[in-house]
This record gives sequence, structure tokens and C-alpha cells, in this order.
Amino acid sequence: MPERKDDPYYIRDYQPGDETAITTLFGLVFGQVLTEAQWRWKYLDASSTPPVARLAFNAEGELVGHAGAVSLRGWRQGRSAPFFQICDVMVHPAARGQLGRRNLFTQLVRELLEGLAGRWPTAFAYGFPGRRPFRLGEYARVYGAVERASSLHRAAQKTLGSWLSVHPLKWDDPRLDALWDRCAPELPLALVRDRAYLNWRYATHPFRRYQLFGLSIQSNPGLVGWAVIQQEEQLRVIDLLVPRHLLNQALVALERLAADRGYHELEIWLPLDWREEISGQIESTEVVVANMVWRLPIPTGEVQKELYYTMGDLDIF
Repeated sequence: MPERKDDPYYIRDYQPGDETAITTLFGLVFGQVLTEAQWRWKYLDASSTPPVARLAFNAEGELVGHAGAVSLRGWRQGRSAPFFQICDVMVHPAARGQLGRRNLFTQLVRELLEGLAGRWPTAFAYGFPGRRPFRLGEYARVYGAVERASSLHRAAQKTLGSWLSVHPLKWDDPRLDALWDRCAPELPLALVRDRAYLNWRYATHPFRRYQLFGLSIQSNPGLVGWAVIQQEEQLRVIDLLVPRHLLNQALVALERLAADRGYHELEIWLPLDWREEISGQIESTEVVVANMVWRLPIPTGEVQKELYYTMGDLDIF
């Protein structure tokens, strides 16, 4: 996209070597550390697509704005589809405040989404901003509200109410791909949660540690589901793949795992239509599930009805 002559910033696509400035800006804007190793894992290791991002520089050549898209393998209506998670949208405090099209946040996200739409016309792009950034994106007409993400809490208990067993599973277990093939038809809009995805997202994460557990019918070695677990203050079910009719049985089995490990409760994020089928204490979070609507084809109403997501879809867990 040609740059407008009256723009106070120079905006271009990512180029190799920009990661040093990107991680520095991330620390300034968010007050957290994003190392170059973590950046490479997120933007380079996720897929063979080169990093997709728009960067803004001031007259002194300093990076003052960034909007990135992590390329992922998706699944929509029974076939593969390009997915992108929009993340690390950030503007230096000194570059904020312009109005309308001159607002740097608006320029960066719109140009990023226009680029995605031009290269991948069927792409689905989504993100998980906080409430304040979401309102800014909604005002800029780039974000559509899917829902406020909600955390479901269930008490850990050593109940015998589930006929599913839980057992440690290796990240390279060949049954993982077969399970995805069986579960995919009832997930109209979701990340491809196969063995390759699990290996990238969890097994090779540069800093966080996760555990993978299989779910099986007791006395049967077959795999009917899996759960990615993170052990912190409570047992967090970061990701879950299980046939929908086994969801409650899976959670009861995971409650037993939590109790066996000395936890009082487990926590899981699921979309509204999945949450409605199970019991538990619901807490609304500050995270908004956002559909990217600028120049992209999938309407927010469709995403509200069909998107399957968990904590693992976010890059903060």
C-alpha cells in the first residue's frame, strides 16, 4: 500500500531484524518482557508463512507502532482455512492521540487486515484484546464483539461419577491426529488441533511448561479426548479436545485429577454454547473475543455461533 504524503509516520511491512525494536516497544507499551526467542517461536515457528505485520516509524526512524498477525492453520465448515491471530497491537505513548484515519492504531490495524484480505480472501482473523483496546478497535470499525471471555470454575473432587480415565500422553502420540479427524466435523470454526499444533503451541513453548493428558473410556485403550494442563494456583485446563457429548464426563474426570494433585478447583475457558451445557461458577474476564471485520469476509454473527476457542487460543497463557 503506498504511503500518504501527509502521514507523520512511515509505515511498512515487517523486515528481518525488526524483532529487536518490536520486543523493545512491547516492553515499553505493556510493561512485560517479550524476548526475541519468544517472538521467533510465535511468528516464525507457527507456520511456513513469513511474519505478517505492519510497523510504523517516526521521523527519527524509531519504531512507534506495530500490529502483528500470527499465521495459523484453521478449520471452517469442514475444510482447511487460513486463520490469523491479531496480536501485539501497540502504539508508543508519544504517537497516540490523532483522530480518524490519522490515528496510528487505526492505520496499522486497517492496513494489516487489508493486506490479509488481499493475500488470503477467505481468511478468518481474530484476537483477544482487553476491554479498553477493544473499544478503540470497535470505534475504528476493525473489531466486532464475539463475546466477553468467561472463566468456568469447577470444584475438584474425587468423584466416581465419570467413566473416563485420565492418563499422561506424549506430545507425539500418533493417535492425536486421528482424534482431530474424528472431532473436526462438529467444530465449524476452530484451530486445527492436531499433533503438529500441539507440538508447536505447547511442547516447544520457549518459557511455559504444559502437561498433556489423554482421556479414555475406562478399560479401553482408545483415545477419546485430550486436555492440556497448567498447574498454578488452580489446575488450569488450557486446551481441550473432546467430542461434545463427552464434555461433562471429561470435566468430571479432570476434577478427579485436580483433587488427586491437591487442588481445590479447576479453571477452563470455553465459548458460550459449550459453557451452557455444563455447570460451574462463571466469572466474566476483561478479555473480549474479537472478530476482525475490516475487509474480511466472515461476519461476526457467524463467529458468535460457531467459534470454538479455549485459553490456548490466546498467547498469554
